[in-house]
Amino acid sequence: MDITTLPVYSKLADAATVRQLGLWDKLPVNPDGSRWLLSEHQIETYRALQGNQYDAVINTAMTGDGKSLAAQMSTLANGRSLLMMYPTNELVRDQERQVAQALADWKQQGKIRPTTMTGDTLREIVAAGQFSRKGEAIKSLAANNEIVLTNPDIFHYLAQFYYTRRDDSPDMHFMRAIVENFDLFVFDEFHIFQAPQIVAVLNAMLLIRAVAAAQQPKKFLFLSATPGGLLGEYLEKAGFRVKTIAPAMDNRYLHTLAQPDAIQWRPILRGSDIHFWPARAEEWCEAHLEDTLLAFFKEHGRGAKGAFIVNSVAVAHRLVESLRPKFAAAGLIVAPNTGLTGSAARKASRDADLLVGTSTVDVGVDFRINFLIFESRDASTFLQRLGRLGRHNDDGRGNRFEQFTAHALIPPFVQERLFEGYKDTPPRLADGGQFTREQLSAAIRGAYPSPFEFRSYAQKWGWIQSAHIYMRLCSPTVKETYTSVRERLKNDCASTFGFKLGRALLEYKDLKASAGQIIEEAQAFRGGSPFDCGVVDESPLANLYGAGEALNKEVMKDKIKRYDLMMLAANADLDWLEPEEFAEIARKHGANLSKTEIEDMAGWFRLRGIGAERKQIVIKLNQEVGAWGADRWGEVQVIEGVTLVVDYVDWLNELNRRLRQRKFVALLCQGEPKELMNRLGLPPMFEIYKFISRDNLEGSIAFAREALMLQVALKERHFSCGGGAVIC
Repeated sequence: MDITTLPVYSKLADAATVRQLGLWDKLPVNPDGSRWLLSEHQIETYRALQGNQYDAVINTAMTGDGKSLAAQMSTLANGRSLLMMYPTNELVRDQERQVAQALADWKQQGKIRPTTMTGDTLREIVAAGQFSRKGEAIKSLAANNEIVLTNPDIFHYLAQFYYTRRDDSPDMHFMRAIVENFDLFVFDEFHIFQAPQIVAVLNAMLLIRAVAAAQQPKKFLFLSATPGGLLGEYLEKAGFRVKTIAPAMDNRYLHTLAQPDAIQWRPILRGSDIHFWPARAEEWCEAHLEDTLLAFFKEHGRGAKGAFIVNSVAVAHRLVESLRPKFAAAGLIVAPNTGLTGSAARKASRDADLLVGTSTVDVGVDFRINFLIFESRDASTFLQRLGRLGRHNDDGRGNRFEQFTAHALIPPFVQERLFEGYKDTPPRLADGGQFTREQLSAAIRGAYPSPFEFRSYAQKWGWIQSAHIYMRLCSPTVKETYTSVRERLKNDCASTFGFKLGRALLEYKDLKASAGQIIEEAQAFRGGSPFDCGVVDESPLANLYGAGEALNKEVMKDKIKRYDLMMLAANADLDWLEPEEFAEIARKHGANLSKTEIEDMAGWFRLRGIGAERKQIVIKLNQEVGAWGADRWGEVQVIEGVTLVVDYVDWLNELNRRLRQRKFVALLCQGEPKELMNRLGLPPMFEIYKFISRDNLEGSIAFAREALMLQVALKERHFSCGGGAVIC
């Protein structure tokens, strides 16, 4: 099934409006002497962030329509301090390049200082001896730079008063470094986050508002082409004055094959041919390597550059291994860009003819392609990945794109709903039809199931973050200073999240005393991984990119990684390493891993490569659960005795000896994982595993953050996980 999408143009702002706002003379100048033209949504965003009319702004402009520039204009034009947060480090690196270019374009180099603040950069700063603690590095970076590019994880942990020691004043970093130094807080691509992250950011925003008050009002900007509704609801309940800028709703996009007036309209997305296939990536690639994949490159020559985006890291690496020799025979390069790919290889992937990646590249990263094959987990993923196509007319090296083509690999039921209809709903698309991107977006959202939103997460677990903030503000060193702040937070938690903070404080103390590990899990931004492993990557793909002394050092360092055991156990060829052996290899490779970080890992491995087939993983519980009552089934708890069952591996005994020593935040439910996923309507990549107990009872188990979220889903769906005696 095939369709065509029309080119998209964005409405440009009137020059008089730009002059009225005092921006005209500050705009960059083109080579021909003309000033840059700005879109109306960029001007509206700039205006909404001025003055005191709004506290929060949500910009939903299309992918490729300059949302990042809209966020930066107050800084580029007026020097306003700016903290920009991105959900992936790959996007931070991408924006680092774009910010440097923007400063050059606006002639602000040396006047506005930018820096990057990620976990890796903080570790490097401390390892270099510039500061002895991460908190000191954060304080220095915040005080000495007008633009800081970071992630919402670090922002969240600062708002939870991490990076301080026991005797430190809890406000020394968040209030004194972040709140005092920055006026505008930007959250980019925020739609990829779910209820736990939304609640975390709202807790931080409420704290900032209570601290800054009217004396130093702060602004918050959310950028997302595909926003969800939960964020807006919480902002409204919290009493934030919100301005939503939605160009699509305000007729600020023109969809046409005709060339519109360049004074009024700016091209943002080129027309594309989209082919729909009810298939998975590997089977599609095997069937269509010659007639579709290689054929596009042979037809267009240097005017072809592509990306293949899939859901699984293992699938991506298997595809690269399979495609590399076949593309090489045609003089073409294939390169990976996944969570398992080192930084040197990621940089190299941008120059490849075909980049094979995962969510590391589909979230906001701007790369130049005219050929796209992609899988999608849900409607937002589909639209996010399709948004990578059609943004540029050339590859940046003088090779012009003449055609834009996508191949969407979708589940069969989505194909049916799109082109055949479902029950009483008619087809949403017609084979061979021509559609606007907005029409396609509506069709995709209607064809995929609505995502489960975990709406009661704040009441079930979000209160822990609120209670932690309140308790820390009761510390002797700051108790008197923040009396009014604590009082406002009490009221804000009730109106925003629907819980009473006084009662939450009592529950917080009880839970911290009885199950502190659950407290730690609920406080984390994305949730911790209890199966985080140390990896020495010796796979074939890790050895491709060494060239020159500096690059070789980077490649060597990239070989030391932290990655999820479950993915590795199911897909990888691994050799077991003892912790001392891993630590010595990591040291020789230049990796900055502390002894504590290494000891906290679930295991240590040498990665030889990704296997041809996925192995099944089963969780074995060294305890009897048949006599459990309803008070334990479907409830988050801390358990022991967890081991893995994986066929055809020789390192299982060593791993399980390690796992038996660990405690896990988990939730157990009777029933098969697939059945549970389907009946609850959970997101496709939600991690639930099959377990077998010592008394041979089988069921489903979720760990860490998934355990907390699964409990929310069970309560919202009124789903019983079992309880009482099991009669065999």
